[in-house]
Amino acid sequence: MNKRYYLLNLILGISFLTILAACGSKKGSIAAAREAYQKKEFFVAGDNYRKVYSSTKNKDEKIEATNKAAECYWLMNDMKNAESWYRKAIKVDPKNTDNQLRLAKTLKNNQKFEEAIVEFKNYQKMTPENGEAVNRQIKGCENALKWKNDKTRYVVENVKGLNTRWEDFAPQWFKKDQLYFTSDREKGVSGSTMYGWTGNGYTDLYTSTYKVDKKNPNNITYQAPALADKDHLNGKLNDGAIAFDSRFATAYVTRCNYDNNLKGKSCRIYQSNLTGTEWSDPEPVAFSSDSFNCGQPSLTKDGQIMYFSSDMPGGLGGKDIWFATFSKRSKTWGDPVNLGPIVNTEDDEMFPTILEDGSLYFASNGHVGLGGTDIFVTKGSGIDWSDPINMKSPINSHGDDFAMILTKDKESGYFSSNRDGGKGQDDIYRFSMTPLVFTLSGVVRNGKTKAIMPNATITLTSSNDTGKVILKTDQVGSYKVTLKNRTDYELFASRQMFYDSKLEEKTTKGLEQSADLIQDFELNSLGLETFTLRGILYDLDKANIRPDAAKVLDSLILVLNKYPTLKIELGSHTDCRADSLYNINLSQRRADSAVAYLVRNGIDTMRLVSKGYGENMLEVTECACEGPNEREQGLKCTEAQHQLNRRTTVKVLDIYWEKPKPKPTAPVAPAPRGTPRPPAGRPAPAPAPTPAPRR
Repeated sequence: MNKRYYLLNLILGISFLTILAACGSKKGSIAAAREAYQKKEFFVAGDNYRKVYSSTKNKDEKIEATNKAAECYWLMNDMKNAESWYRKAIKVDPKNTDNQLRLAKTLKNNQKFEEAIVEFKNYQKMTPENGEAVNRQIKGCENALKWKNDKTRYVVENVKGLNTRWEDFAPQWFKKDQLYFTSDREKGVSGSTMYGWTGNGYTDLYTSTYKVDKKNPNNITYQAPALADKDHLNGKLNDGAIAFDSRFATAYVTRCNYDNNLKGKSCRIYQSNLTGTEWSDPEPVAFSSDSFNCGQPSLTKDGQIMYFSSDMPGGLGGKDIWFATFSKRSKTWGDPVNLGPIVNTEDDEMFPTILEDGSLYFASNGHVGLGGTDIFVTKGSGIDWSDPINMKSPINSHGDDFAMILTKDKESGYFSSNRDGGKGQDDIYRFSMTPLVFTLSGVVRNGKTKAIMPNATITLTSSNDTGKVILKTDQVGSYKVTLKNRTDYELFASRQMFYDSKLEEKTTKGLEQSADLIQDFELNSLGLETFTLRGILYDLDKANIRPDAAKVLDSLILVLNKYPTLKIELGSHTDCRADSLYNINLSQRRADSAVAYLVRNGIDTMRLVSKGYGENMLEVTECACEGPNEREQGLKCTEAQHQLNRRTTVKVLDIYWEKPKPKPTAPVAPAPRGTPRPPAGRPAPAPAPTPAPRR
């Protein structure tokens, strides 16, 4: 594997390879095409194969020319030309399954999802053993069609202050106001030396200081990027994706040991330490090797675990994500461990970024995606991870999207992409998320008449604080309130002279898009009917409030305190024994006793009326004391029935009672001027009596 391929297929995610300038001898001949292809000069090779296809009459040469021209455009990431040439290749070589798969993939990259599904199914018929992998590709096309109209909170913008017409990718935080990133722009460490695969320069690390507008955090200005420590971190070959420990004192950088003649072997992760303002000469970490490729490191906050991408032996295919643990005792990195089949596939998984909460963001072309390489997120540790979730559009596109870094709250960050509309081949993009806005609204109605209820009260409590939010419905019976993110709520409606509504629950937890939640209420009236307070009972021939009756009156006190405009009558009753006149007086004493209890507990006496009904309104009438033999008739009642008759009832007299305002007292006229005042401490002398008028 040549150096640039791994740097741009491991560090960059997938090679974009736009060859700007390269020349070959014997232009247009099959020999020249083969020679350029062998040297990885795909731009020159593709141009020669295209001319051979147009001029040759040799069938084998025509087949070779179409196949290789298509492959050159594929390797240069020129998907429009690749699509055209793979169509030609299938016509001249219809049994070539590789061409069939590449055609389907180019259609997918060119956002021709319906056509891509057809071609993937054609490939599936040709290679049924690849059914599962093809199904993932088809699912990706179907998702792209489904997700294109989905709402999203993400706002993506090209960071023009960092990007050029060359490759700019793999951003990384440094301290509070700097970004490091990788670029093969002009005037790098190697000057004008061209890297043969791409026609661009070698990749170097660059840094830029940025400033955030305090009033508008999404307004960021970037200083012109400069080479980062060209004496140490940057060498004469390809230097790429970098990671720092939490103190920004140690750097881990990917360096590829290829030369321009493609004689090198691998990319490795190197460690460099910061002393003052200078970085030390990078040294390779122990687990990386010249026999395989390692790169794109990411560290946990404590610096004890490093995640990286590698094609080392023991993986699942292509490039996998691995992790290594640092031993404090030996001060070395342990043997790498593969994250396993939940994260890794038979294709490529790259650019891991681990967050403090255990979320791992990575790029993959093996999971169900929208285009070439998509960004996914999973959560876990070790080899135990959740199913990866596609970040969808606009984070992902039909092109290659990779190398995402995020702020702690995940509300903003950067990533790399070669999507349409960029400034160069690969560009750095910034994303932010529009704030989540949640509202809750509804209408309160009369449960019986369904009429709207203005001035009803909505009481709202949340799981995040102990306070309450109190709202009033407007003239059309509606209310509206803004809710907090990731919060559970309980709420109910109330109004004077109506029973409270049942308690309702609403939550904003798990909501990924702004939402307007709805909760309507219906309130049922207390009514104006007379009702019995069960339990206000009296002993025979007694008017005192028993302990059991006091508990019931206490509940009535709660109602009266809750509805301060309620005025009631407490009507007391007796059983039918004894003289009816006696019973009238006894029941009045009972009513007065109940009123006195309420007054002692803070209820305004002006809201209470006591009335004794004697035996005139019996609860139990089956054994009423009637007729000439009244006492004998009364003996037919059981003592329990007599007890039910000895009760107090409550009758609502007014639901809008208002306490009368005190009458103003007549002001005392001031003494006329000149009236002598008594000395301090002495009482004023009584005025002399006015003589009676003569009659």
